This record gives sequence, C-alpha cells and structure tokens, in this order.
Amino acid sequence: MATVEKIVRFYDTVLIDDNDKRHNIENDFWSRLLIAFADWNLASRSGKILEIDYIGRSVSPKRPALPNLQVERIRALTEQLNRSNVANGDVAPLDFDDPDDRVSEPTFIVPFGANGRVAVMSPAVQGTRPETLSRWLTLVLDLVVNGYSLELVPVVDPAILSKIDNAQGAVMLEVHLDAGAQLPATGGGPVGDAFRSAQHQALQDARLVFRWSLDRSGGTQSVRDALRTGARWVVEHAFSTSAKVKLADLDAQGRLVRDDERDLFEDRITKHVKFNTKDGERTSDEVILNAIGLAIQEFNRGGSTIGLQAAGTDGQASITFKKN
Repeated sequence: MATVEKIVRFYDTVLIDDNDKRHNIENDFWSRLLIAFADWNLASRSGKILEIDYIGRSVSPKRPALPNLQVERIRALTEQLNRSNVANGDVAPLDFDDPDDRVSEPTFIVPFGANGRVAVMSPAVQGTRPETLSRWLTLVLDLVVNGYSLELVPVVDPAILSKIDNAQGAVMLEVHLDAGAQLPATGGGPVGDAFRSAQHQALQDARLVFRWSLDRSGGTQSVRDALRTGARWVVEHAFSTSAKVKLADLDAQGRLVRDDERDLFEDRITKHVKFNTKDGERTSDEVILNAIGLAIQEFNRGGSTIGLQAAGTDGQASITFKKN
C-alpha cells in the first residue's frame, strides 16, 4: 500500500460586476449549478482557458453523499505523452482506440456550508489553479453577458488581516504573477496600478516578479501604507500563488521595527489529507471524496474564518443559468 498526501483548499464564491464590486452569490447557487451541469450537453460544459481545454461534470455519489463538480483538464496529444513499462523499460506512444480519447486530470470542487463555500482538491501533481477555475466557470456559465465574472476567494486566517491592518505599514512586498493571471480591474492602490501596467506591457507567456523594498530608514509613512494596502489586496484576491511581505511596527520608543518576512499564503487555510491506495492502482473517487469530507469536518471545527468577508461584498447577485 502507498500513502498519498494531498492538500484541500477552501474558497468562498463571489461575483464581480462591471464596476469591480463584489457580490455574494445566492444560497442555492452551487446546487442549481450542479443540476444545470447534469443537464447540459458536452459543448455547454466545456471551455478553453489559455489554449487548454477543460470539461466539467456534475457528480452526485451515494457514498459519500457529497455532490461535487469535477473539472477535467485535458492533456493535448501534442504533449507527446508516452506509456512506459516500469518492469522492462519499454516505451511506446500513448495511443487510444478512439481518436477522440484524451488523458485528463480532475479537480474536485465540493460545495458546503454558507457563502458559496467550496473545498477544492486535485489528485494531480500540479492541480488546476483557482484563478483558472474561476475564469473557466465565468466562461461556461456565460457570466460576462450578465455583467459579472466569478472569483474563488481564498479563506484566510483572520489573524493575518488583523496584523496587516494594525501594522505601521510594510517595508517589503514581493509578488509573483503568472502569465495570463486575471487581475482585478481596480484596487490595490499604487501596487495594483503597477501590476496592471506591467501586465499590459509584458511579453507573452512571461512570468512577472514584483519586489518593493525600503532601505534601513523604512521610507516614508505614505509609501509604507501603500505597500501595506497592496499586501492586503493580494491576500484578498486569488491572482497570485506566491507573495511575501515584511511589516513594520513601532517599539516603545517610537522607533520603526521590521517584522520577519512572512509568506502571505501560508495564512490561507488548508487541510492536509492522507489516504491509502494499492501500489500501481488509481485511487477511487469514493476514497478521495471521503478524504475531502474529513477535511471539511476538520475545517468546520476550526472556528472563525474569513473568506468573502475579507474582500468585502456589496449585496447579493442573482444569476440565471443558461439552457442547452
């Protein structure tokens, strides 16, 4: 038997209007979505993001009773996928009898609780990113024609937001921005403006790295406040997976003291899950969903959390899903 360890991440679902204001979704959003996906044909539940095809399907298992959306990332034949025999070393092209068959990698999205909260886990080594899932859902749900886009907002430890808000600014901020990352149209102060300007000028498929660092004097209060505002904005959104900040506080004598460097995304609430599977065999969906269910139970016992509340919302938005 082999022990597999994966990470379950937690998000709240919000809708962003054309004015970049965030709105709560209706309580039955995910249940209606799963019903719609069960009814839609293949074309209605398929979409391409950054030249990669994704297909979604609604699954309602009896054991465990966790209705979920499974989003398959389709591997292209141009990736030159092979099959290798681990006993004799033989390698051959990965061919299929049906020319329409492809290798795909699933991501499990399990709705639970209030505020459109979902647990997300991918068994793949490199799972589909939350911003990609958000863009894909926006596409297949035809949200743009209704004036909205969807965003999965990470659930974070409220302590980090309190620490950022109460600090005397920040003296260092470093953020990595992947090619094609979906940035909010507004917000973030000068830091957000710098991201949007640089992305507009960026080379295609290039990853951007931003780093602001003040000298030993700590700079001016206005600059420290701008960096703190940028750090909080990064925490509230899901466009980056790598960011660090160094906050500043005042000591008893009123002197500026630098905090230790902090990984902003270590404060996003996640649960590590483990499950056993036979060597050389795939894990059943039942085992995976049982592990996600246990993570949800542990999450619910964890006390106060902040998701969309951290980002701030402006009322509730109503969405009618398309017909086939």
